[in-house]
Amino acid sequence: MASLPFPPTDNQEEGLFEGCGREGPILAIFLAEFHHIAGPKIVYQFPPETISKEIFDGVSSYIIPKTHLQRITMTVNVLGKKIIGYPIQIPSDKYERNAFYFNTCFVCDAWARTVQYEIVLVKLAKFFLTLELETEAEEELMKMFRAILLGINNINRECFYIFKDSRLLALKVVPVLKDPPKIENHHVPVFVLDIGSVEKWDLTTQQIIPYVDGFCNVTQISHISDVHINLVKSCVQNLLYYNVVKLVSAFQYGNSYTLTSNFHKKLVRGDDNFKNECLFFVAKNEHVKPNLVDVMRFFGAMKRGVTMKELCLRFKQVAAQPALRIINLDSSKFSTSKYSDHSLSSSLQSRNSSYPTTPVKGLDEPLIRTLTKRPSGEKFQPVLNVIDERRLVLFGLVHSLIRRVEKYPLFDVSEGLEPICGIPYTYGSPHRNSIDFGTSLDELRAHWEKHRKKYALIYEMLNGRNNYDKICQKNEISQNQLDEIIEHDPDVYVTWK
Repeated sequence: MASLPFPPTDNQEEGLFEGCGREGPILAIFLAEFHHIAGPKIVYQFPPETISKEIFDGVSSYIIPKTHLQRITMTVNVLGKKIIGYPIQIPSDKYERNAFYFNTCFVCDAWARTVQYEIVLVKLAKFFLTLELETEAEEELMKMFRAILLGINNINRECFYIFKDSRLLALKVVPVLKDPPKIENHHVPVFVLDIGSVEKWDLTTQQIIPYVDGFCNVTQISHISDVHINLVKSCVQNLLYYNVVKLVSAFQYGNSYTLTSNFHKKLVRGDDNFKNECLFFVAKNEHVKPNLVDVMRFFGAMKRGVTMKELCLRFKQVAAQPALRIINLDSSKFSTSKYSDHSLSSSLQSRNSSYPTTPVKGLDEPLIRTLTKRPSGEKFQPVLNVIDERRLVLFGLVHSLIRRVEKYPLFDVSEGLEPICGIPYTYGSPHRNSIDFGTSLDELRAHWEKHRKKYALIYEMLNGRNNYDKICQKNEISQNQLDEIIEHDPDVYVTWK
């Protein structure tokens, strides 16, 4: 039992309780039947005495239930044990009571998650149904139960058994994964596992795979691949179910990011392999490995309220560390990360948008001169010449080193006011309109009414639950346009979270 896929645990271990979600091994297998004289009883059990007669008698009405509960997977918790069974009734006049009742059961710990065993249990029960076992098969049954128990609890979670040299029984536990979340138009899928050969996927998935690069959202993938957006969502949801892709937010230079605790655990205190994977991935030139200090410095500058545009302007004037190591990378070595070759490892394209040309804000000139000071005769090399900020952000999001600070606009609705076009509105709070430009209150009201009528569809989404990405994608506007609409209305608040 040394090869169990789960470590042995004590029932009293902290965190083990019904519904904790942890899987446990199968402790025993037994076959019960309804005897026409003795009533419900266990016929075969391995290991013996796992379920005592006292425990069985207490739950026998659930092990051998009434007719209307036949062929239904049932679970019973009793005295620290969880029994899952699939009762079957065989109607026939050859039996004493014109029917034969039996149940094949697995026994697990009471805290264990057992839904993954249900398919295996049903298949085993139907195998017994077609086998029509006789009492002299007891020795063969005990061997089969032992083989099933050892095989299912093994690391491969499978068992192959030939019954009486004639019937093959093949069982395998398939993990039951959580349902993936709903896919929105603004979601950006990115491969986190190597998908292998593209030909093994369905035709629609094959068509969208080349465009799942961590930068194109669902709408863009649909447009570029010429696949209906609902089909794209279905394919992405299927890939997400099998943990092949992960959803990240779309990169924009107006986005703000902040560090998570994983930054110190994985990158600062992490192993060298992870650090090298990060440096290879964020490199703008595949033959030049950035300095880890520059990468950490870029990550460390990310905080709430600081946009990527401001960071790019700052690091465009900050000198990279001089100790850059020139390396030769072949394509296979550059793809040693967990990402698929159809996605991140092959997307070495430079940024699509040009650098902003507005002056740098928030950085003192003496600090700039200090950071950009280079030894005499050495050519100035800014950080952005060796680090691709788009891939840096993508790596941070995939590995949860950073998270996006989302903006959620909320239209402040006051009670007792009439709606315009079905949308409630206010005339502005006095404390938010302290500046007097000589405009009368009636003129301001008329201006806001016109403004809210013009953008009625947008105002419907300003409920504090929709972020900027969803609102912009739904109304086909940019974040700058949404900012302008919100700034014109004093009753719209923006929450960062």
